[in-house]
Amino acid sequence: SSGINAEYGLGFKKQDLSSPESLQLWKRWKLEKCQPNFWKNMANSTTSCGPYTPLPVEEEGSQPSWANERSHDTIGMIALDHRGRMAVGTSTNGVTHKIPGRVSDSVIPGAGAFVDNRVGGAVATGDGDVMMRFSPAFLTVEIMRGGARPHEAAVESIKRIAKKYPQFSGAIVAASKDGVYGAACHGFSQFTYSVRDLKSEKTRLVKMKCSKKEDLIDI
Repeated sequence: SSGINAEYGLGFKKQDLSSPESLQLWKRWKLEKCQPNFWKNMANSTTSCGPYTPLPVEEEGSQPSWANERSHDTIGMIALDHRGRMAVGTSTNGVTHKIPGRVSDSVIPGAGAFVDNRVGGAVATGDGDVMMRFSPAFLTVEIMRGGARPHEAAVESIKRIAKKYPQFSGAIVAASKDGVYGAACHGFSQFTYSVRDLKSEKTRLVKMKCSKKEDLIDI
């Protein structure tokens, strides 16, 4: 692709990133008829490796979430320095056995992460294929721009997704330019994020209880 060619032009070298463990995992998956996989509304997608034939479209909001507290490995970070400059970033391994060509929400500006030095920043994790349709990180920052606190903005963004996809699982963490932070989650039993600031010498873990009824409460 043009993106890969551009990377090679910048000096990146083509290399195989497979490990013995990942190859063994893939071989086992193939022997088990490619289960589980992420094909939707396809005949035989739950019993074979394909090729598949499309079925009548199913209402997406009724499909169960694949994500849980231990099934995702996205790392999202929001940084604020002593000069008030902010930055955000995300890193993810993606989902195992994803469909070839799938692009993670983590790399899409406004979906996995977004920041505006004049307002604040936000990062997201969870059902990326659902969440990216709402640009949740961008939306959260824009809600903060309107005067909402980080927690309030994250809750509103989560509610907008859950209203359309009630079975999705995901979380958003946000921080303002003044160092105020908050988060919201849906679908998980609970969500934990870490905070490091000038108020303490150690990193603190903050736990949130996630309610499917969108009643998010700090615990």
